Amino acid sequence: MKKSGFADMPLHYGHVPAWLAERMARLGLAVVENIVLDYGKDEVLRRLSDPFWFQSLGSVMGMDWHSSGITTSVMGALKKAINPHSRELDIYICGGKGRHSKNTPQELIEIGSRTGLDGNYLVKCSKVSAKVDNTAIQDGFQLYTHNFILSDTGKWAVVQQGMSDASNTTRRYHWHSEQLTSFVDDPHTSIYGKNNGLILNMTDSAAAASRNGVMQIAAEPPERMLKEISKLVMPNHHDVRAKDVDLKRLGTVLWLSRFNDPARFSFAHGGKDGHPFPVPTKVYDETICTLQMAIHKAK
Repeated sequence: MKKSGFADMPLHYGHVPAWLAERMARLGLAVVENIVLDYGKDEVLRRLSDPFWFQSLGSVMGMDWHSSGITTSVMGALKKAINPHSRELDIYICGGKGRHSKNTPQELIEIGSRTGLDGNYLVKCSKVSAKVDNTAIQDGFQLYTHNFILSDTGKWAVVQQGMSDASNTTRRYHWHSEQLTSFVDDPHTSIYGKNNGLILNMTDSAAAASRNGVMQIAAEPPERMLKEISKLVMPNHHDVRAKDVDLKRLGTVLWLSRFNDPARFSFAHGGKDGHPFPVPTKVYDETICTLQMAIHKAK
């Protein structure tokens, strides 16, 4: 299983004005239709699972390039625009922010009944991916939004976001099913964002022994474990040696992508808060018309 990456962003408050939300939906649909026509529906999932491409898409759609609001706004706009055309595009978007995220299982079951996909398996993938990012990776971020995107081929992607009260930032997690092998053994290919110090990452391959140990402990009779934890055996040498300490450390792997500078995409249509400039609605509408005309000609 490959988790495509993480993205850390400053926490932004406020809402998307109606005039921008409506345009975001139209532009998002046009972008997705173009990708489907040129590369196929599964390419949409791959790109949404790329944190740099996703951030760049949010910038093009008029959100502030570094804002945490890109996640909920972009996914909300795409869900609103794509789901009415799901039968044509063969792409479905479930979940959302807060209480809407809790609707994901029911939405997946309904999609499964319409497409013949195993809805129960998709629900399991949705719940496990959320559990891993919320529990197996203890980095101080608690999930508050979860979106599950899938195609009629059964491939899927997850875009979910957590919030840290300590650092006043959010972190976005991306998943992609294309190379699914394990949910708990090196599921990610990169971590992108500010280093907030050591974390407990039970999905790291170096934590395999710890995972096995936890499972072994869970299977032991409680009485035996209570006896064991009261024992303390110290080494007979005074100096602290390598074998006495777990020297493995956590690192950050940067995702190499041609979309590694989302800031430059913010100059396409500006940002709703005026950075780098206010959204020029005339230019925005011209972009939508250009893409829709290209789709019409392609069909």
